[in-house]
Amino acid sequence: MKIQSKPSNYSPEEFGIKFGPWQLMPDIEKRHLFTLFFGAFFGIATMAFVNVFGPYIFDNILNIPKSEQGRLAGNLTAVQEIVVLSVIGFCGALSDRVGRRLVYSIGFLILGIGYFLYPLASTSTELIIFRMIVALGCACNTVMLPTVANDYTHEVTRGKMIATTSIFNGLGLVLLISTFRNLPTEFSERWGFDPVWSGIYTSWFVAGLVVFVSAVLFFNLKKGAPAQASNKEPYFATLKIAFKAAKNPRIALAYTAGVVSRGDLSVVSTFFTLWLYQVGTSQGLSGPEAIKTAGGFYVMVQAFALPGAFLISTFIDKIDRVVNLAIAMAVAACGYLYLGYIDNPLSSQMYFGAALLGLGEIFANLSAISLIGSAAPAKGRGAVIGGFSFFGALGIFIVAFVGGRLFDSISPTAPFTMVGIANIGLLVLALFVLFIEKKKKNSQT
Repeated sequence: MKIQSKPSNYSPEEFGIKFGPWQLMPDIEKRHLFTLFFGAFFGIATMAFVNVFGPYIFDNILNIPKSEQGRLAGNLTAVQEIVVLSVIGFCGALSDRVGRRLVYSIGFLILGIGYFLYPLASTSTELIIFRMIVALGCACNTVMLPTVANDYTHEVTRGKMIATTSIFNGLGLVLLISTFRNLPTEFSERWGFDPVWSGIYTSWFVAGLVVFVSAVLFFNLKKGAPAQASNKEPYFATLKIAFKAAKNPRIALAYTAGVVSRGDLSVVSTFFTLWLYQVGTSQGLSGPEAIKTAGGFYVMVQAFALPGAFLISTFIDKIDRVVNLAIAMAVAACGYLYLGYIDNPLSSQMYFGAALLGLGEIFANLSAISLIGSAAPAKGRGAVIGGFSFFGALGIFIVAFVGGRLFDSISPTAPFTMVGIANIGLLVLALFVLFIEKKKKNSQT
């Protein structure tokens, strides 16, 4: 395969091979690229499983009253993000030193251990402890996917790479969650297990799958530490890069976008299936049937996200990344605010809501990751993207902690309204950054 000549929108980074629409960095092989896509396919879906399947565990294994499930779901997600906030910057900095392959594969291994233990909890306290193990795996995976994606591709097609990995994220969510949501029914109706063991075997199935993914990543991702970290700076010196970089308004905006965009994902994964599960059981559905129905609508949200990823990939590298972010926030705000007007979430009203949610969350996520990828410096990129993930975890924590209390005390749709308002706020902030940059540019001419 020939080395690609420099395109018109040249960036000072060196070029590797050109494969399909992706301009790769030097020393990146097709095998590395395919393994990245493989990890992207399984990554978000396997991390989302803990929240999607949570309502089943609350109701059938722990017998938590429905009036307390919103708070418990929020607390579990908040505890997870406390762990993530504590270690995610370290994960990014560590990957700069020992390599992405090791950190990425260990993340999946830890996640598998967490999922083996999770359904064995007999109290809420035990569930929280096991959730902390899950959180360690999620911390590694959350920072490694965008870091590896940014490492493997040149700036001129980095937006396309981020969009492509998000498409694989979406495919994984649709196909894997579609499979996972049917497992309790299969174990109970076909194999005759009671609801408790049906839930345990479902979680163990996912645990085994995650360990397999860990092995594939370990043997097929690019070995070694990235070139930009070759000076082997101390951990905390590397971590400081992330915070010093925030002097750049675009990086500061990207960090804020991390808070909001990850909060968008959190409100869907934490409260969407819980809301629909509770509605389903209140309408007479059994536990396995309710999680199957709720999971089906969750899959629908992700299915609508797929064309959204294709759509944004057509222009994400052609217009300003901050303009991308502003467009994304407008779409996302419409989706989250619309849910407050749905009378019955299991009716046809949810089809339009699922479409808006899917487009909104994928637009928000892609535009935020693309912005941090283009603004982050080459040296210490892992630490800067780790900082982005840090602020993303902070957004998840806020949405989970506050949203769980709003869910139980006000309405199941209240957390979505809160996130919709946050999207509007970020839209205004993005427009402000564009205004400041334009004003500064005009003053220099």
